[in-house]
Amino acid sequence: MTLMNILGCLDRPTEGLYILDGEDVSDLNKEQLAAIRNRQLGFIFQSYNLLSRTSALKNVMLPLLYDQNNHRSNDEREEMARAALVSVGLADRVDH
Repeated sequence: MTLMNILGCLDRPTEGLYILDGEDVSDLNKEQLAAIRNRQLGFIFQSYNLLSRTSALKNVMLPLLYDQNNHRSNDEREEMARAALVSVGLADRVDH
């Protein structure tokens, strides 16, 4: 799992360099790594990794809230999240 964590910018390598899209990410701080994960990487986890007390809609909206370079309104984020749920056949699970 360590290699996947390093590739996903969840962990830093203890030796060597990790160059992602031409940038050495080995010495970046947590905020910089989070920005890369949000902008450039996607994850498909084996477990759900959802917030259990939060609706499906809010879980899908969460990455849009973390994107500090994205100045969408809450209504725009909600519309995008609803469209994403529809596109994967989960429109009926919005409030679950």
